[in-house]
Amino acid sequence: MSKSVLNRICALLLSLASLLPLSACDRVKALFAETKQEPFCINEVVTSNQLSLQDEVYGSPDWIELYNGTSAPIQLSNYFLTDNVAAPQKATRLPEVELQPGEYLVLFANKKDRPNCLDFSLKRNGETLSILNARMEEVTTLVIPALIRDVSYARRADGTYGFCDLPTPGADNGDNIQDVMPLSSQLVKEAEEEEAATEAPRSPAILITEVVSKNVSSLQADGCQGCTEWIELYNPNEEAVSLLGYALTDDMTNEKSKPLPERALLPGQYALICCGRGPCAAEGHMRIDLGLSAKGEELFLFDPNGNLLDTVAFPALPADVSWAKGTDGAWHYCVAPTPGTAPEEAAFVADLSPQPMEAPLRSLHISEALYRNTLSILDEDGDRSDFVELYNAGGEAVSLSGWYLSDNPDKLTKWPLPDLSLAPGEYLLVFLSGKDRKTGELHASFSLHAGETLCLYDSVHRRFDSLPIPETAENVSVGRDAAGVLVYYSHPTPLEENGTPLNTGK
Repeated sequence: MSKSVLNRICALLLSLASLLPLSACDRVKALFAETKQEPFCINEVVTSNQLSLQDEVYGSPDWIELYNGTSAPIQLSNYFLTDNVAAPQKATRLPEVELQPGEYLVLFANKKDRPNCLDFSLKRNGETLSILNARMEEVTTLVIPALIRDVSYARRADGTYGFCDLPTPGADNGDNIQDVMPLSSQLVKEAEEEEAATEAPRSPAILITEVVSKNVSSLQADGCQGCTEWIELYNPNEEAVSLLGYALTDDMTNEKSKPLPERALLPGQYALICCGRGPCAAEGHMRIDLGLSAKGEELFLFDPNGNLLDTVAFPALPADVSWAKGTDGAWHYCVAPTPGTAPEEAAFVADLSPQPMEAPLRSLHISEALYRNTLSILDEDGDRSDFVELYNAGGEAVSLSGWYLSDNPDKLTKWPLPDLSLAPGEYLLVFLSGKDRKTGELHASFSLHAGETLCLYDSVHRRFDSLPIPETAENVSVGRDAAGVLVYYSHPTPLEENGTPLNTGK
């Protein structure tokens, strides 16, 4: 066919298109809208399964549901699923299944090398799942928040996700999807109601009131050795309760696994349960062989008749921070644990993320930093190393235990300061040389570079001070004025009051 003929055909088609009425164009758009495809996606996830799905072989594993919302079959073996997209070599290849349009497939996250099983487990405190194609490219990623038992994170018809208190493995999720986490799963409520109708006589209720999963200094007592975790119980009754036959466990299916020692708990009295590996002979303490996960888990308290009296799902906790119950019955992070007494609700915080120190800085903070030291102080090796000067502007001495220096705001605990005390008005010099020395002359494990941010972190109170390090001329240090504005010093003054600032560091 000649080029001229092709041109005439194209012109004819264009003229015909121009004759189409607007309503016909609208019908074409509507047709495209009707045939728009839903994606191949993660449709529903349960990270703490007890009742939502029971399998004859695997029991009650956590599960992930996939959905084919396209109009064509999908060969799943061409895809991978992972909870760590940064390590694609660890991704699990999906099974040899052709998932038909509109079809669902449930996978078990149980670390089993079996059909429809994944070689990783799910974290109840939050998880990120990704489907990868054969080239290890992300097809879809779903960030799953913390979930309570038998509540799923489920996809709505519009593609958004929410919380479902009645999971539907292998079926449409329906409309029962909420934006806010429900207080309980419907399945759990039904099980509790059924159990209540036939349960054995209940013993007096004892409550779990505080949990520490990483104890360093929150609980110390003579005779208590290696207590790396602890749990606090409380007797709210008007009579003493014997703990004989009570059990505290992290396995709901085995209510007798960790029996409590025989002990009378008086009205209004607290009991301390040491969970570390070492023995405990401290007065008033009890010990059970129950290790607590630093990543968080769920605890169950049973009475002698096997009745569940109390339960708590605690999250991942930093050292010496507890998960404590307030007078309102709600649980909170507590930055000052109170083993054996009622918690101080003033120590409750909603967020454990580090917060910047407020200006003006009235405690220990970064006073001055130099990253191009050519004329200033020499270290003990005769090197002109980078340095940072810290200053205690407060009225009380500050213990440096629990304080850190870092050149990475995302890793505030990079270099721990030694356990020293800095008096009011006192300076401390730390060389940023990478030599890593904590006795005598102090040297951090890292050096400093332009464009980085130098951070001082107080892990006890979760506060940090930060100082951006700009490009400067040689031997020009940086600091801040009283208003917190970045300033430059042409004459660095290590271990002395800062000099007169410049307008520029060049």
